[in-house]
Amino acid sequence: MNQADAQDNQDNQDNQRAILVNHLKLVDDLWQKLFYVKWSTRSFAMLERLAQDMLQCAQSDGDEQLLKLIIQLEHHVKSCLAAAGLPQESDRQRLTALIEALHEVLATGKEGSRYDQPLTLARFTPFPQIVLITPDETTTTLAKLDEPRYQVLRINDLTEAERYLRERPPGAVILDVDFPEGPERVLELIANLRAQAYLQVPLLVCSERSDMAARLEAVRVGAAAYFSKPVDHDELWGVLGELLLPQMAANYYRVLIVNDRPSEAWEIAGTLEEQGVTPLVVIQPLQVLQDIHRFRPDLLIIDLDIKEVAGAELAQVIAQHRECDFLPIILLCFQADMAHYLANLDLPGATLLVKPMPPSHLCWEVKQRVRRSRSVRVRLSALSNSDGVSGFHNRRRFLMLLEQSFDTLGLRARSLAVLLVVLDNLHSIRDAAGVATADEIIGQAASRLHQVLAQDQHAARFGDAVFAVMVPNLVGEPLMHLARRIRDTLENGYYKVGEQALLVRIRVGMAVATDRTQDHLMLVQRADSACTMAREAKSERIYAHQNILAVKRDQEISSRTQLLEQVQDIFDHERLWLVFQPIVSIRGDAVERYEVLLRLRDRQNLEIVPGSVFGVVHNHQLGLKLDRWVIEHAIEVLRQRRSPITLFIKILPITLQDRTLSTWLRGRLEQAEVEAERIVFEVAEATAERSLRDMFGFLGGIKLLGCGFCLDRFGRGSDSLGLLKNLGADYVKLDMYLVNGLARDRAKQAQLQDLVQSLEALGAATIVGGVEDVKTMPILWSLGVNLIQGFFLQQPYREMSYDFANAAF
Repeated sequence: MNQADAQDNQDNQDNQRAILVNHLKLVDDLWQKLFYVKWSTRSFAMLERLAQDMLQCAQSDGDEQLLKLIIQLEHHVKSCLAAAGLPQESDRQRLTALIEALHEVLATGKEGSRYDQPLTLARFTPFPQIVLITPDETTTTLAKLDEPRYQVLRINDLTEAERYLRERPPGAVILDVDFPEGPERVLELIANLRAQAYLQVPLLVCSERSDMAARLEAVRVGAAAYFSKPVDHDELWGVLGELLLPQMAANYYRVLIVNDRPSEAWEIAGTLEEQGVTPLVVIQPLQVLQDIHRFRPDLLIIDLDIKEVAGAELAQVIAQHRECDFLPIILLCFQADMAHYLANLDLPGATLLVKPMPPSHLCWEVKQRVRRSRSVRVRLSALSNSDGVSGFHNRRRFLMLLEQSFDTLGLRARSLAVLLVVLDNLHSIRDAAGVATADEIIGQAASRLHQVLAQDQHAARFGDAVFAVMVPNLVGEPLMHLARRIRDTLENGYYKVGEQALLVRIRVGMAVATDRTQDHLMLVQRADSACTMAREAKSERIYAHQNILAVKRDQEISSRTQLLEQVQDIFDHERLWLVFQPIVSIRGDAVERYEVLLRLRDRQNLEIVPGSVFGVVHNHQLGLKLDRWVIEHAIEVLRQRRSPITLFIKILPITLQDRTLSTWLRGRLEQAEVEAERIVFEVAEATAERSLRDMFGFLGGIKLLGCGFCLDRFGRGSDSLGLLKNLGADYVKLDMYLVNGLARDRAKQAQLQDLVQSLEALGAATIVGGVEDVKTMPILWSLGVNLIQGFFLQQPYREMSYDFANAAF
């Protein structure tokens, strides 16, 4: 009976795990469609429901790691949904990493072998296997291919190579044809394997011969590349990377079809899909730039015979867009229009084809264009991402990889360390021996460093004499041991350059992160500070940032607590005051309006940046005290200044939750005999979106009193005008994004004009902040803007001294 109960329990666990696998497949499929095909907030909300279902199922599974990941997934989806709109790049990477981590746990868990691999293919397949068939047991090709993306197997015997390739096709084969048996025997072996379909993978041939006959023989057996000896290993590595792209990247070909006739478009899409291409059809041509941004296609197919807009003009608009610089385009037209387009269409890099076209011809053209384009991109990427002297990543690429690793910190890596390795005497070597000698030293030092590092430890040339190393899952003494190995390996022994023998002196600075409370740039900055300290560490010349090797979240909490205590001390001793900045009409309206701004100073009488304070107190009771202090002192200013004046006061999120605010405000206004309409409360659009329920309660109270309402930082939300309709603001202050660079951006001017007209129709006055020069003024006037604010008018002062009556624009 006990055995039967145990079996039932095991079956239940298996069923729950199978449900989780199915749910995760739905999550992954939906996320990839949202990310690559078309974004939809409503569909994204389905992710939250699926994550909640997974969480409910996982709570009875008993796997703590699985439960923790699903909780993170559910929380992250919820926070992205609350932020509204397409998630930021870091949030998208985090969500993708969570899904991939769940795939790994479900595939390799206690009962992982009972289930298939995740049904949704990951974007990149790790570790393709390369088989190197060569008679030379001392070949250097293997060492050159010792790179994290590849697993290299060397086979020195032809019989063993044939057996292995029949049993297990690799990702690619590098074949040295110069065996004792002769090149003919080697090529015959490959030809037989190809004929029997055992070897349908990229084949790279190396040979001592370079004549045309040898090259033709290689092509006849299916060689994708040919290298004559001595082989340029960097070139071989680059070609190999290009050939392996179809295996390493899921949805390798993505094609966007622009055609306003659905039947034609879907016929082309269906043909391409049968050939393994992922198509997306755009029926509304004017949305094509938005779809290019979301879908990231490898190629465009544009039918020039569309009705909504001239196809040739649309193609030129696309070609001029920055994201489409290297995007290949295939244009389709009727035979009768071919001469016209050939004479008048100037579109570099485009191909013009006559329709109707045989599907096989179109598929061939698509694949050839995409393959060539991908090849160019890979080569450009290699040039732009690597350092030519050391062969390592360059600084830009390293920071990108570090940021991506930071986004997955806590999932695949428990910690992330950055080591900065400084070649202290390189400058003196360059001064004494020249630039060429110094570059040779850097190349040899990089080769030594590469031998020390593991596959998951990425290195870069971070500066002229600085290497950077990213090390996951290593802290404390093991990390210190790695730093010592790097120092000893780079310092021990001479660097031979021609007839010279030189020594290099090294120092190492380290910093470690164990969570995502700080960003990747701060980690590099701490490692740089540690490098400075390492110069003073005379013996080891290795220094770990003091607060990093044992980083704990409590330290961040302590920092927040210290700031709260500092603000409380400022509040208690009234080291705070108000300043005022005018909001002025450019259309002759002489009403006096000022925005009220809070300023604080510490015990040393140094002014504190307000943003750092509000970022901590925005949801703390201390924030409520600050808001009330500002309101109370603003009312006192209005009481003393009897002339008509309107004050704009910013409100923190904590104040929106205060149900006693309206009663308290009524009492203060009556006591000071100040009209409520002389106060306008400002709330940021993002805050209003996140706290709609609190907003309606807050607005009900202040509108009943007669106070005004302004929606601040307007225009970046998912539905800004819809939010305005629901809240009914008297004023709208536009987000700085909408006016930055306005004078030289025609498209932004048109967008702003439409927005101002829409706001006017909804009864909201438009305020443009951040006006700092006179060039923007005539543009704002012509677009219908009424109110402006910024340093061009006046900086914030304690006195309200702006002359509204004599202001002339």
